[in-house]
Amino acid sequence: MAPDMPPATEDGAAARVRVDALLARLEALAGTPFTADADARDLRGLPLGRDALAVRLDADAAPPAWWDAKQAGLSLAGADLTDAHLEDADLSGANLAGARLAGVLGRSARFADAILEEADFAGADLSGARFTGMAGGEAHFDDAMLEDAHFGGAAMRFAKLRRALLDGANFDGADLWGADFTGADADYTHFRGARLDEVKLVGVNLTYADFEGASLKKAQLGGSRLRGANLTGVKLDGANLAGADLSETSLVRLNLSTCDLRHARFAGAWLSGTRMRVDQLGGAVGEEVARDYPAAQASYLALEQNFKSIGSQDAASWAYKRGRRMGRLQAGAQARAAWEARSGPALARHGYQWVADRFVEWLCDYGESLSRIARAFVILIFVFAGFYGLTGGLIPEGGDGRPTYNPLDLVSYSALNMMTANPPEIGVKPVGRVTNLLVGIEGAAGIILMGLFGFVLGNRLRR
Repeated sequence: MAPDMPPATEDGAAARVRVDALLARLEALAGTPFTADADARDLRGLPLGRDALAVRLDADAAPPAWWDAKQAGLSLAGADLTDAHLEDADLSGANLAGARLAGVLGRSARFADAILEEADFAGADLSGARFTGMAGGEAHFDDAMLEDAHFGGAAMRFAKLRRALLDGANFDGADLWGADFTGADADYTHFRGARLDEVKLVGVNLTYADFEGASLKKAQLGGSRLRGANLTGVKLDGANLAGADLSETSLVRLNLSTCDLRHARFAGAWLSGTRMRVDQLGGAVGEEVARDYPAAQASYLALEQNFKSIGSQDAASWAYKRGRRMGRLQAGAQARAAWEARSGPALARHGYQWVADRFVEWLCDYGESLSRIARAFVILIFVFAGFYGLTGGLIPEGGDGRPTYNPLDLVSYSALNMMTANPPEIGVKPVGRVTNLLVGIEGAAGIILMGLFGFVLGNRLRR
């Protein structure tokens, strides 16, 4: 016989009557799946946990049908509890494998150490519920409300949590291998030390989520929002982060070299010592693809600093040039807006910035290209040679005073004038104010280009 229970309050007595009725029905079913009717669906606040029911067992008798001896908890495997009321109910240690619990109201319910494999909680309200240590492989939580729920240490391989509301939920140390969170809302969710290998987190809101020390190998994170998330010490081998928003995210000393980073966003991200390559980015960051040029500029700045931190100078140069280009594109967009608004001062300001940036890009690729400076040298040499021919201002010394139009004379004089501080002495001399003005302008341009060439060359040598 079960030992006497201590005197109960009126509420406790009522709860005990309801527990007795439920256990009697389970005993009558002799282990066959339980289907709850209107009365049996109200399990609010009932103490049906392992410890509460263990005191009802008779050590000298065979265990009752409602007791799962192997699990040491309430036997509700395969039960139909659809739309049941489970608020504050204690089902810790229960065997609910394959049970149907779709649409249940289970706020603050306790399922600690329960068996929930293949159980169906679709559309359930389980806010604040505790699932710590439970076994829930292939359990279904699609469209469920799980705000502030606790899944610490739970085994949930291949569980379905699609479109679930998980704000503030705790999955620390949980095994979620292959779980599907597609379309879920999980901001401020904790996954510290969790196993999330091959998990599907496509399009999930993971703003300020905490993944410190978690394993996300081959995880699908395409299009997910990871703004402000903590990824310290995370393993991301082979993960797909294409189109993911990593703005303001901690990405310190991670290995992303095997990840898909096409069009990911990095504006404001804390990137330092993170292994990655330019070819992983798909040619542009996500902000640039979306034409958010100020954010794209910030994204390229974060990438530039990271590439420098890992000693990848060519990649840092690429990120720097892309960032400068974003400034030009933004100036162009602002100039177009000023034109449409018929704002003269704004058009002049942004138009000048666009022209200046475009010229610097053409001239030297923002100070990163020696070949472009050399190209400018050659172009100016031939342009000024043409000007000298048009003005007829180069006169051969010792001749009859007629100007020379010999292409070799014109190009030679122009080239040497670009390379020296004083007009060259090659048997011709400039005559006339216009020609002498051209000589001075070309000499000044040559000095500027020579200085720029030396500056860029020095940077390249230092790298």
